[in-house]
Amino acid sequence: MAHDLIERLRQRLEELNRSERKVANVILEDPTSATSLSIASLAQAASVSEPTVNRFCRNFGAKGFPDFKIKLAQSLAGGTPYVTRAVEPDDSASQYTDKIFDATIAALDEARRAVDMQAIERMVDYLTQAKQIHFLA
Repeated sequence: MAHDLIERLRQRLEELNRSERKVANVILEDPTSATSLSIASLAQAASVSEPTVNRFCRNFGAKGFPDFKIKLAQSLAGGTPYVTRAVEPDDSASQYTDKIFDATIAALDEARRAVDMQAIERMVDYLTQAKQIHFLA
């Protein structure tokens, strides 16, 4: 299923060979940007060959790199991806700030999608029909 491609990349990271892991890390670092890379650009960013990128893509059920990019875009369209990008000791202030904000945005998006809108609507109805509302501290 395309929706969990990013999750599958994270789960299978350790079982990939060294070259394929380099490709996965480049993609996981910024999946949105990865959808706009050419195969040559991705190979260069990961310091691997273009055939390695194609093998990697087929390893995840794609026919090739263009098909993989479509699956990745579909995965991203399912919501803000939660990509584990741990803050590293040698990260710059810009890098760790981006990582913290990305993780927070993803967590908020996940929480928003989990909200029971019918329950919210019922609560609003109850509050608007109430004769008194008491706030206690």
